[in-house]
Amino acid sequence: MVHLEGNTGLIFNDELVYPRQFEIHLPGNHLRSCDLHCPHCAGKFFQKDLGTWEMDGLELLRRLEGKIPYHIYGGAYTEPLLNPYYLSFLHMTKYYGNYFGIHTNGVLLSRLEEQQGWLTELNRISTDGVDYLSVSLDAGFPWSWARTKGTRSEYLFNEIIEGLRKAVKIRQQRGLGHAIRLCYLISPHSDTQEDFAVIVSTARAIGVDSLRFSIPFAPYNQSFSAVREYKRDREQPMTDIYEGMLSSYLSESEDERPYIFYTGPEFTDIDRFNFTQCIYPYYQITYGADGYAYKCSTTATPTMSMCRLGKITDNLEEFHQLLRRNASPEWDANVCFQKGARCNRMGLEINTAYAELASQAPVTRAIARTGG
Repeated sequence: MVHLEGNTGLIFNDELVYPRQFEIHLPGNHLRSCDLHCPHCAGKFFQKDLGTWEMDGLELLRRLEGKIPYHIYGGAYTEPLLNPYYLSFLHMTKYYGNYFGIHTNGVLLSRLEEQQGWLTELNRISTDGVDYLSVSLDAGFPWSWARTKGTRSEYLFNEIIEGLRKAVKIRQQRGLGHAIRLCYLISPHSDTQEDFAVIVSTARAIGVDSLRFSIPFAPYNQSFSAVREYKRDREQPMTDIYEGMLSSYLSESEDERPYIFYTGPEFTDIDRFNFTQCIYPYYQITYGADGYAYKCSTTATPTMSMCRLGKITDNLEEFHQLLRRNASPEWDANVCFQKGARCNRMGLEINTAYAELASQAPVTRAIARTGG
């Protein structure tokens, strides 16, 4: 609701509202979607088509002239650092004063810096800590990392660490720039006290801004009953154990650097998906790796074609039509749920909050629908 400045009357009244966030899933390098095979990948059960739409995407960002403030580069099943157009997209993001968010496995960071000065350029165009680079490391040792990431190339772990060191050093030399975050999805291959101790020590030694621990949620494109089994068998029995193991490392204040914290599975709890209306379009729209625009980032795959809004376009009016189509009051969230699609954490929070607001003030909801 913050993005709408508290004006819920904008919801479902046919007025064009730009979302807060544009999520852009670059299509790998057109030959492969990702350079790792993580068993816990959220998109492991997705069809992984790769389009060639980057020039249209760049032209659209130019024509938008900064109207969507945050551009998030990640992927439902793709690794953005593989894409040859990536730095061009980041430059277009910053040219109009927008902020970027990067979600990557980090494998290519060090090599791209050596070959292209990629990290140096990323820091140069960044504004401040609102821009961020987030690396999903997920282990403390090369051998546990390799098992966690589905690869035999243990040496890549050290390349990621080196890339992080370079990124922090570049920022220190300039004196400002984007935030540098670490994410640790706890798998059975990397849930030892030794792994936790080493990654905390590494994060502190390198000087990253934050380190987040969490249990990976169940991959998408599964029945809700299967996700509930995962909740019962892994999330519920392990969350208190992991938080206890991490307790001595967790920060007491958000001002600490690195800020080390644990996020529990309650934020994506399968039993919270009990709403029918989706207002996430007012927060985000997604350009999927396959060449289609989607309702959200977690459905951006041909597997969830029912959530397609249309083909990716560089035409501003056509894009406006996609936004209006996305913000339809007729969309029933059960269409997603029945196909094994689920909201991400932010989508769940937003839709839950709106459902609670609507139940408390049904008259407000009716007014919002009619635009009165």
